Amino acid sequence: MFNNFSQQLNKSIDFHSVLSSVAQYASFSCSKQQILDALPNLPLLEIQRQGKLTQEAIDFLQTGAIVNMAGCTDVSMMTKKASKRITLSPKELIDVASFLVACRQVQNSLRSSETVELKDLAESMNVCPNLINQIHSQIDLTGSVKDDATAFLRNKNNELMDVRSNLQKKSRAFLKKHGNQLMENMTTSISGRISVLVKASEKNSFGGMVHGSSQSGLAYYIEPGEFVEDNNRIQMIQVEIEEEKHRICKELSSKVGQNAFHIDSNLQTMTILDICFCKGKWAIDFDGCVPMVHTKDNALLFENARHPLLKKETVVANTYNLKANQYCLMISGPNMGGKSVTLKTIGLFVALTHAGFPLSCHRAHVPYYKSLYFDIGDNQSIENNLSTFSSHISNLSRICAECDENSFILLDEVGNGTDPLEGASLATAILEFLIKKKCTIVTSTHYNQVKAFGKANPHVLVSSVEFNSETLKPTYRYIPGVSGASYAFNIASQYNLDPWILEQANAYKEENIQQHERELERLEKLQEEVLQEKDRFQKLIQEAHRIQKEAMETKAKWEKKKEELDSAYQQELNEMLDAKKEEAQQILADLRKQQTEQMHKQIEKVHAINELYEHSEEEEVNDKETFKVGDYVRVKNLNSHGEIVDLRKNQAVVNVNGMKMKLKINQLTKMIRPKVEKVNTKAHVDRTFKRFPLELNLIGMRVEEGLNTLDHYLDQAVANRIKQVRIVHGMGTGALRSAIWKDLDKHPAVKGKSSAGPNEGGLGATIVVLK
Repeated sequence: MFNNFSQQLNKSIDFHSVLSSVAQYASFSCSKQQILDALPNLPLLEIQRQGKLTQEAIDFLQTGAIVNMAGCTDVSMMTKKASKRITLSPKELIDVASFLVACRQVQNSLRSSETVELKDLAESMNVCPNLINQIHSQIDLTGSVKDDATAFLRNKNNELMDVRSNLQKKSRAFLKKHGNQLMENMTTSISGRISVLVKASEKNSFGGMVHGSSQSGLAYYIEPGEFVEDNNRIQMIQVEIEEEKHRICKELSSKVGQNAFHIDSNLQTMTILDICFCKGKWAIDFDGCVPMVHTKDNALLFENARHPLLKKETVVANTYNLKANQYCLMISGPNMGGKSVTLKTIGLFVALTHAGFPLSCHRAHVPYYKSLYFDIGDNQSIENNLSTFSSHISNLSRICAECDENSFILLDEVGNGTDPLEGASLATAILEFLIKKKCTIVTSTHYNQVKAFGKANPHVLVSSVEFNSETLKPTYRYIPGVSGASYAFNIASQYNLDPWILEQANAYKEENIQQHERELERLEKLQEEVLQEKDRFQKLIQEAHRIQKEAMETKAKWEKKKEELDSAYQQELNEMLDAKKEEAQQILADLRKQQTEQMHKQIEKVHAINELYEHSEEEEVNDKETFKVGDYVRVKNLNSHGEIVDLRKNQAVVNVNGMKMKLKINQLTKMIRPKVEKVNTKAHVDRTFKRFPLELNLIGMRVEEGLNTLDHYLDQAVANRIKQVRIVHGMGTGALRSAIWKDLDKHPAVKGKSSAGPNEGGLGATIVVLK
C-alpha cells in the first residue's frame, strides 16, 4: 500500500526528487536512506517535534556554527555481529571507534549551543569513552592491529625482526660464497620462505628443500639447509602473531557486543541529528522555513512559495492563501500557463509538511490532514482496459468515498477527457460534493461552467495564472480572485495555424456560446485589462519610489559632502584663528615687556593686532552694549582707554591719549570717564588737558623756552597719570639736551631718564620715566 502511495507521490508531485535534493546534504547512509524513505503520513505530534528540531538546526547553522559528523557511518551490522560473538576485523573495530568519536564531537558542539531539543538528544548519547580508548590503544587508524598492542605482541614482533635480520645476514654470506653456482645472485621468497635459484646441476649441493623448478628446467628453487631453521622460526612467530591479533580483535569485539545497545542508540540519535541538519541546510540554501501545522480550521497559507526543483534564478515566487471558510482553490488559465506548476507546488508543500520537512517559502500555515489524495496526470491503463477518463473517474470515485473534512485533495482538470458539457457538469457536481464534505480541494479547470460555479460559491476561491496576451507567453504569476481565459485561438495562431481555420473556429464559437458564457468571457477580458492597468500603475509607483529613493540618497550624499567640507573649512579656520591668537598673545606679551617703548610703537602693535582680527573669523558683535560718539570706553586687548570720536558700522575711532585708533566694536567696553585732579604749581597757572600726547617736540626752541614748555608738559603728564613720555630735542650743539637733562635731574616727579634707542631717535630724544 505504502509502495503504491509513494509511486503516486513521485508521479504526481515529484516528491522523491525533492527528497533526493534534501538527501544530498546527508553525512552518512542511514540518514540519507531515511530521508529517501520518508512519507507524508506522520502523526501531528511527530510533525511538530520534527519541525521544532529543524528550526533549532536552522537557528544553530545561521550563527555560523558547524557540526562535524566526520567518521559517522552505519555500524549496525558490526554491533549485530559482535552481539552474536562474531569476531570483528580490525577495520570494523576502528570504524566503531570512529563512529563513537563522531558522536562525542557532535555532543561537544551542541553542548555549548543555545539549542534545547538538539542538545538533549546529543546529551542522551553514551559515547563509551573506555571502548574508544581500548580500540585506539590496540588498533591504528588504517585498520591494523598495532605492533605494540600487547607486551606479547611487541616481543614477538621484535623477535621476528631479529630472526629476519639473522636470515638476511646468512643469505648475503651464502650468495657471496656460492655465487658461481647460482642462476641469479639474489634471494627470492617461495610461500614466505627465503630461497635461491640454483643451476640444475647444483640442486643437490646445498641440502635443504626443493620448492620447484623454472619452466625451462635449467634452474631450481632451493631452500638451503642453513636457511630452514630460520624460515621455520619466522613462520612459527608469524602464526603466533596472527593468533595474538585474533585474540585482541575477539576481546575488543566482545566489548563492542557488551556496548551494542548504547552504540545502536547512538546510531539512531546521530541519524535523527543528521536529518535535522540536512533539513536545516536545505532550508537555508532554498530560503525556506519550517511550516506551522494547526488543527483549528482549513486556513492554508504559503507565502512567497517557490517550487524547489525549478531554477532559483528564474522561478517566480507566489503566495497561495485559503481562508477558513474557503474549501476549494480553483485555478484557471491557458495551457502551458503554469497551472500544473501551481498545483504541484501546493500539493508538494502539503506532502512535505506532513513528512516533517521544511518548505521553500517564507511563511507557511498548513492544516493537519489525515489523508492526502492526488489525481493529476494521465492515469490510463492498457492492462486494466482503462481510458484516461475512466481512470480519472475510477480514482475520483474512490476519493469521494474515502475523503472527509480532514482530507486534502489535488485534482487536475476534473471532468476532462469526455464531452465538454457532460464533463463540466460532472466536474461541478463532484466539486460541490467534496465542498459539502468540507475537504480541502485544489483543482484546475478550463470549463466556463465550472468557473461560473466557483464565482457563485462562497467556499471557492477562483484564481488564475497570468498569461501575457501580447507575447503569448506565461508570466507564472498567481492571481487570486480572478479567473483566467484559455487563449486557445491566440496560442493556435502562434503556431501558424491557417487563418481561415481560426476564423471559422471563432464563428462556430460565437454560434454555440451561451449568454452567461459570453458574459463570463467578457468579464475575464475586463479583469485582465484592469489587472494590466493595475500592474502599469504599480510599476509607475515603484518607479516613482525608486526615483524618490535615488533623490533622497543623492541628497544625503551631498549633505554628507557639505558637512565634510564645512567640517574641514571650520577646522582650517580654527587652526588659522589659533595661529592668529598666538601672534596676538605674543604681541601683547611684547607690549607688557617693553613698557618704555614710544607711543607710536605701541600704536603699531595695536594695529598689528587689528590686522590679525581682520584675517581671522568674524567674532560676534556685543549686542548687550550700544555705543555712540562721546562714550568713554576701555580697549579690551590693551590696558588703555579713550573717547569714541567716530562710529562706522562695526568699527569705532577712539582717541587714546591724543592718538586716534580704529578698533572693532567687540574690542570695546564702556567705562566711567576718569576724573583728572588739578595740580597747583608756583610758576604756572593750573591747566587741564583732555588730550595728552605721550611725546613732546622741543626742536627749534631756545633753552629757556624749551625748559618752560618741558615743565608745563611734565606737570600735565603727572596730572594725567602718565608713567613714560618721550622728549624730542634734536642733536644740534647739545646745549638744549644738556639743559633738559639738568632740569630733569631736579624735577620732583621724574623717576629716571635715558637716551632713546636707535629706532626712537637716539641721542636726539630722551625717554623720561615719571613717578
